[in-house]
Amino acid sequence: MTIKVCEESYNHSVTADERKITTSSSAFGILRQQLVRNIGIDRMKGFLFHFGWEMGINDAKEAMKTESSLEELIKYGPILHMESGQIRGIQHQCVVKKEEQGKVLSVLGTGVWIDSYEAAEHIKRLGISKTQVCHTLIGYSSGFMSTIFGEQLLAREITCVGRGDAECRWVIKTQKEWVQEKDEELHFYDETPIVKELQYTYDQLLEQKNIVTRLSDFQNKLTEEVSNGSQLKAIADMVYNLIHVPIVMEDTEFEAIAYAGLTEHEYLELKADKEQGFAAKDSVPLVRRNRIRTEALDILIAPIYVQKEILGYCSFLYKQLQEEKLDENYLLLDRVANAASLILLNEKTRFESFERMKGNFLDQILDETFPVAEIIKRGKYTGLDLTQPYSIAVMEYRRAQSSIEEEFLLQEQIFEATFRFFKEKKQRLLAGHRDGNLVLLITEETSRQTAIYDVIKSFHDYLLSKYPQGQYKFGISNRGNEIKHASKAYEEAAIALRLTMRKPVVLFQSLGIVGVLINSKNQSGITMIAEQELGPLYTTKDSKARELLRTLYIFLLNGGKLEQTMADLSLSMSGLRHRIEKIESLLNKDLRDPNETYQLLLIMKSLIALGELDME
Repeated sequence: MTIKVCEESYNHSVTADERKITTSSSAFGILRQQLVRNIGIDRMKGFLFHFGWEMGINDAKEAMKTESSLEELIKYGPILHMESGQIRGIQHQCVVKKEEQGKVLSVLGTGVWIDSYEAAEHIKRLGISKTQVCHTLIGYSSGFMSTIFGEQLLAREITCVGRGDAECRWVIKTQKEWVQEKDEELHFYDETPIVKELQYTYDQLLEQKNIVTRLSDFQNKLTEEVSNGSQLKAIADMVYNLIHVPIVMEDTEFEAIAYAGLTEHEYLELKADKEQGFAAKDSVPLVRRNRIRTEALDILIAPIYVQKEILGYCSFLYKQLQEEKLDENYLLLDRVANAASLILLNEKTRFESFERMKGNFLDQILDETFPVAEIIKRGKYTGLDLTQPYSIAVMEYRRAQSSIEEEFLLQEQIFEATFRFFKEKKQRLLAGHRDGNLVLLITEETSRQTAIYDVIKSFHDYLLSKYPQGQYKFGISNRGNEIKHASKAYEEAAIALRLTMRKPVVLFQSLGIVGVLINSKNQSGITMIAEQELGPLYTTKDSKARELLRTLYIFLLNGGKLEQTMADLSLSMSGLRHRIEKIESLLNKDLRDPNETYQLLLIMKSLIALGELDME
């Protein structure tokens, strides 16, 4: 079956310009829902307000064609509002005050909208709102009243059914009156039209696209330079040629590593300006990018991280920094700092690999793996003249109450700090690990006439300032003249290390007769004398006996001074006297006899040096 209909229909009562479109409130509810979904609730408020505003203006213009009385127009407005179907009823009153010449002084309109379609549809589609929802209604009222008065009037909803209130109550006043009351919602009525908003958004996206493109090109050039093995100076030159902004790369002490776009004289002036800028701040920006303003420059600075440690800083210098480009410049700076991090990491890895190789070489020297001639030849490859006199230092380091991971981290940090310290001092050395300690071989040539004790003491102080959570002790050997005796020098340094109870740095030379005894390897004889002289305090492993043995050692170190010994052991005077009496009884010795005490101290120091006794 086929049905075919051909027909033409016209409504001659509808004009082309002002035709009425009949639709349901649900259609506007759906529109409202879609607006919220696509442009957000804040943008939707402005859109509906201006939509209502234009409807109010059109209805006011039509009304003014047949009615010129302001009073009648005020009465007619609510009727037109109801006829539009937006509300079912209205209660309102309006008070207008004028000058004699007819100029409006003030307008105060109040009222209640009955059965607002906006409130009903909002609840139906979106639920109860936190704010008023009749945006089209206030727009319509504002547009209608502004047109008939010839000046800006604005309506505001005070209570709203869509918010859960009992009624939709509104107030309308001139814009001047709202401004005088400092109403915080006035910006809502001046919302940017959606077309302009979209144009602005498009412009922003286009600008962001251009920024991303520039950053991508910049990043590609940086990556290429890093991949080609370029040094920091080449990176600085390339960056300056690309963005024409002076750049400075510095170490953690703010000493120049590389810079471009300024002369040496300009750099020195910059350094003075930067110090002035730092002095004006509460703290130096050590851990994140920052901005420093001086009298002459605007400086953006970012740290250069290598394995979570700051090794330097990268700075851009501006005579006049454009605020709108601040974020883009920060992004460029971050990428340069990252490139510098990769270069420094590569240099650090290469340097550490070489130093670890030197550490293996030190092990071979101490193990006497190669003949002397071969050792001297290989030493030249590391930059050391091993025909020169030398000293060996052994360092013990530990971290109080630390885990295995923390101990390992401290070991790595100290190893790196060792290279850094001696590199800054321009002193070459061999460094490695042996028996859990750090071993350093330093020739007189590299120590440059500085006493080895002073070199190591300076290194000890540096470690304490850099890693104060650690404890560091050093033993230093006698001066060695031939590299074939390096293992003997190592033993001397290890013995001196065991006797670092009172001092963090001990020279083997300072051990006196103890050093002579140990160096002649009379271990069996020393042990036999110890068993004879210390008796049960040495032969037993009882904890109380060990406690008495430690008390004896501290007492002897203090030269028999009770007050100092009491303080060192945190004992009362009566408790200390009791221990001394017990020790004298067990050993059958008089601890006031200097001959007895000197011999006992010598024996105990010898045992400690041999590693047979631990007084820690």
